[in-house]
Amino acid sequence: MRRGWVPRPALIAGAALVVVGSAAAARTDVSALVEPYQKASREQSLGIVAAKAYVEPTRGGGEPTPQSAVSLVLLPYSQAFEADLDAVKTGLRDSVDSYTRAVGAIEATRVDYEQALVEVGAGELVRNEATDARGLAEVPGLPAGDWVLLAWREGGHQSKQHKVRDQDLKRYPDVPSAVTYSMVTYWRSRLTVRRGETVEVSMTDRNVWMTAPREEGGTPRTPKPAAPRRRR
Repeated sequence: MRRGWVPRPALIAGAALVVVGSAAAARTDVSALVEPYQKASREQSLGIVAAKAYVEPTRGGGEPTPQSAVSLVLLPYSQAFEADLDAVKTGLRDSVDSYTRAVGAIEATRVDYEQALVEVGAGELVRNEATDARGLAEVPGLPAGDWVLLAWREGGHQSKQHKVRDQDLKRYPDVPSAVTYSMVTYWRSRLTVRRGETVEVSMTDRNVWMTAPREEGGTPRTPKPAAPRRRR
């Protein structure tokens, strides 16, 4: 047997151990992270987060416009989760592809963290809410500790026309003539919840964390009429 060569079954087994070990370590890290929150919950050391979403008045003396249907989620603060969100925003302008996939990347990051909380038996720490017609949302019964609030609202539909050369249309006949996007606006805050206290959060058009498009679909290209056949 050559020195330094490892049989393939041993390599596969080693890789499997690394994957299993990494998953176990991740679960252990999340378990350690949520333990203070679960302890605070058992001790009834609870607080409230009250969120308000609105658009600032354009003229002095005007009234703010409430923003309804702003979805929000509160999650135990995690440096890893925060770093993943920052990475998406940092790469937002790297390319058109990064820009159009940012919303999906944010959702995947959030869902992965929520799933990790569920897997360690801390699903009750995933708290979802949405603002009402007054632009208000209240999340009671939050265990004392640091939290991440991530909120988002969809709107502002845009349509982008695509110019495709005739020779490319022959190769790619299904390319849409226009693609419709809905712009997703995000807010993000780190909050400290204390026993018996209410933390107030304002989400306005002036403190937006990130805005990115979500592709909704394309408008089919109108086929060109077939050229009439020449008679012989």
